[in-house]
Amino acid sequence: MAVLQFLSRYRETGLLLFRASVGLVFIILIAPILWSGADSWEHFGSAMRNLDFHSHYEFWGFVGAILGCAGGILMILGLFFRVGVLFALAVTIVHMVAVIHSRGDFFVRLPAFEMTILLLSLLFIGPGKYSVDKN
Repeated sequence: MAVLQFLSRYRETGLLLFRASVGLVFIILIAPILWSGADSWEHFGSAMRNLDFHSHYEFWGFVGAILGCAGGILMILGLFFRVGVLFALAVTIVHMVAVIHSRGDFFVRLPAFEMTILLLSLLFIGPGKYSVDKN
């Protein structure tokens, strides 16, 4: 595989692309919820019933939307990267628990597990060389 050895020089660029794309996915999926108002927040926050929270869904939805968007922005920038990943991971874990409780098909559950594994991996890997908070 000597032909592909040149790609090892672009390891940090690949990590930048990876973290920016995951952050962009969170912004694209969650920002419309944040902009749509109280009804969307309540629907988004209703996933908290799976964690035995049975009121204030509007509040939980707003908090979840803020955390998801802030996590996405922090991941893209690499600023407070691990905090941003934890924000996004919190939203993803709540979603994963809701999907598990829905008793859906395995292929319905799979994306939630995949995103959780990706975020856990990013938590350990870190932001890489190309980030805002590097000296």
